[in-house]
Amino acid sequence: MLTAKEKKALIRIEKNLAMPRWKYLLIYGVSFGLLLAIISSVIDIELREIPVATVLRTSLWINLAAIPVTGFLFAKIIHWLSVKQYLKLKRKEAMDNRQ
Repeated sequence: MLTAKEKKALIRIEKNLAMPRWKYLLIYGVSFGLLLAIISSVIDIELREIPVATVLRTSLWINLAAIPVTGFLFAKIIHWLSVKQYLKLKRKEAMDNRQ
């Protein structure tokens, strides 16, 4: 029998898997990567005291190019793990229904 926590997880995973894969990757991967790139640039400016002009010329463009790609790959891995978790919970639910 599924616990309450597993039922909530199953509902959340079903909702996420119902959206098109490209949308999932865009929302959870690329947007996370862009946010991370901006935060990284702000940290360079504020904490490492790198001049804004230097950040704009060099690291900002590298961050805006590389980090969203990394976020996209991260989202692909999370999507794959979600599918595995979904199948595991569905098998457990089917076994409970047979008994």
